Amino acid sequence: MQTAALGAQQSSPPQVVNGRQRYLNLAGAWVAWLFDALDAGIFGFVMLSIAQSFSVQLGDVVSTVAWFLLATGIGGYFLGNISDRIGRKKTIVLSVFTYGTATLLCGFAHSLLELNIYRAILGVAVGGLWSAAAALISEVWKPEGRAKAIAVLQTGWSGGNLLAAVLAWNVLKPNDPDAWRTMFIVASVPAFATLLFVMCFMKESPVWLANRGFMAQNTAKGKLLAIFQPQYLRATLLALTVSILGMWGYWILLTFTPAFLQNILKVRINEAPVFLVWSGLGAMAGYLVFGMLAERIGRRKSFALFFLGMTLMVPLFTLTVNAMPLVDGKLQLTASNVFILGSLSAVLGFFTGYFSGFGAWYAELFPTSIRSTAAGFCFNFGRVGAIAGIKLVPVLIPLIGFTYTISLASVAYLLAAIMVFTLQETKGIQLTSGN
Repeated sequence: MQTAALGAQQSSPPQVVNGRQRYLNLAGAWVAWLFDALDAGIFGFVMLSIAQSFSVQLGDVVSTVAWFLLATGIGGYFLGNISDRIGRKKTIVLSVFTYGTATLLCGFAHSLLELNIYRAILGVAVGGLWSAAAALISEVWKPEGRAKAIAVLQTGWSGGNLLAAVLAWNVLKPNDPDAWRTMFIVASVPAFATLLFVMCFMKESPVWLANRGFMAQNTAKGKLLAIFQPQYLRATLLALTVSILGMWGYWILLTFTPAFLQNILKVRINEAPVFLVWSGLGAMAGYLVFGMLAERIGRRKSFALFFLGMTLMVPLFTLTVNAMPLVDGKLQLTASNVFILGSLSAVLGFFTGYFSGFGAWYAELFPTSIRSTAAGFCFNFGRVGAIAGIKLVPVLIPLIGFTYTISLASVAYLLAAIMVFTLQETKGIQLTSGN
C-alpha cells in the first residue's frame, strides 16, 4: 500500500526551485520553528512557580501540558489539512501569529484554567507550523539533500529549547514566584518579528502550486479522512505508532527534567537550566548528524540507532543524577559536577536528533494532496499519545521514586527502535505534484 502511494508521486516531472529561494524558505521556517520551540519549551521551567502562584499541586499543572499536547495533535491534523488546501506559506503565517499571541496571553493569565486555554491555543499553532513547514521544505529540496535540510530545520527546535533555558536562567528568581509571567511576555516578542520575515521572504511550494488544478477537480482527495483510506491506512497507523513511542519518552524528559534536578539535587529554579543548555547544544549536533546519516544509510537504520541510543542514555542520566554526592543536602556547582552532568545532558540531547528525521520520512510516505495532513497527523498525534506518559509520572513518583519513574521512558525508545522497520525505506524518493 505504501508502494502504491509512493509510486503515484512519479506521475509528473519534479519541480525546480532556485537555490536562493530554497535557503530563504529554510531560513524562514527555521526561525519560525526556533521561536515556536522557545514558546513551547519555557513551560517546563516554570511549572513549580505556576503551581505556587495559583496554589495548586504539580499534578494539576501537568494537566496544562496534557492539554497542550492534545492541542498539538489537533493543530497538526487540522492545520495540516488546511495547508494542503490553502498552501504551506499561508499556514505558516497563521501559525506564527497564533503562537506569538497565545504566549503573550499566558503572561496575563488569572487562573490555571485560563492558562490551559492559552497553552492549548499555542499547541494548535505548534502542530500546524510543523505540518506546513515540513511539507514546504521537503517539497522544495532535492531528494539527495532533503533529510539534511529537514535536519537543519529541526535544529530550530533545539535552539528554541536552548533559548528557553537561557531565558529561564536570566529571568527566573527564587524570591519572585511571579517571574514566570515575564518569561511568557518576553518570549512572545520574537514571534511577531518572525511573522514579517515569513510574509516578505518565503515563497509558496511550487509542488503544491502545481497540484492546485488536481485538487480543484478532486476535492475528495484532500479530505481529512483521506489518510485512513485503504492505500494509506497501514502507513498512517505505523508512522503514528513510531511517533507516539518517540514522543512518550521525549515529553517525559522535557516536562520533568527541570523538576527532577530540583527534587534530587536541590538546585535552585534558576540553576536547573545550566544543565539543560548542554542538552540543547547536544541536540543541535544530533539533528545534523542524523540528517547526514539518513542520507547515507537510510531513514529506518538511522532512527533505530538513535532510539537505541536514547534507550541507554535515559537510565544512565537519571541514575547518575541520583548517585551524585550532595553537600548540606544540595549539589555543589563545582567544575567537576557541572562537567559530569553537562556531558551526560549533551549526549542525551544528541540522541534526540531522531526528531530531524520525521519531516522528510513522513513527507516521502504520502502524495502531495494529503502530505501535510498525513505528516501533521502522524507526527503531532504522537504528542497526544505522550499525554499518558506525563500523566503517569506524578502517579508513579510516590510509588517507585523520581529516578526510576523517569528511567521508564527508555522502554518506549526500545519499542520504537523495533517499530521503525515496519515502515518502508524511502531514501531517494522524488517528491512531485503527481497524485
